[in-house]
Amino acid sequence: MNDSRHDPDTDDGLIQHFRQHSSGEPPASLDAFILATAHREAPKPSPNLWQRWLRVCQQPRWQMAFASVAGVALLVGVVTRTSEFEHVPNTRLAAPAAFSAPAPAPMSAPPRIESFSAEMSSDALPQANMAKRAVPEPLEQGLQDVLRLRQAGDDAAATAKLAELQKRFPAQNLEERLKALQPH
Repeated sequence: MNDSRHDPDTDDGLIQHFRQHSSGEPPASLDAFILATAHREAPKPSPNLWQRWLRVCQQPRWQMAFASVAGVALLVGVVTRTSEFEHVPNTRLAAPAAFSAPAPAPMSAPPRIESFSAEMSSDALPQANMAKRAVPEPLEQGLQDVLRLRQAGDDAAATAKLAELQKRFPAQNLEERLKALQPH
């Protein structure tokens, strides 16, 4: 079965020569060329919405447009808030007569119904609530209360009310003003 023409030593030399001159892998330059071509030919993924929005916002002309829109929105907000304040009366500068308590409504009159927006415009503003709470009653009203308490026979409450009024109005002679208010 052996062919006499076939020499096994020549095969070993050929295999050894092939092993010395072949590396088994293509050269690195060929790998780089193939990868560069593949990257160049592959389709680029489209950017998502956030990336597109970010790219648009970075362009100077769109930055100016967005800033203008933000400025207009701020201006509209200030104008609408200012119109709310125009309807609230300034109670700090009002005359003392405006602080007197209104006369009580008769029992047969139906309760007054105010619109929700009017109620919210005055009650929602902290300055209006502070002004309502911090408004002192005028001296004349306080003296009238002292006279009513004395006429009702509640001298202790009348004396306490008079002492409170004297603290609030130290420059006034309250006893003389009470005498002037008393009916003769």
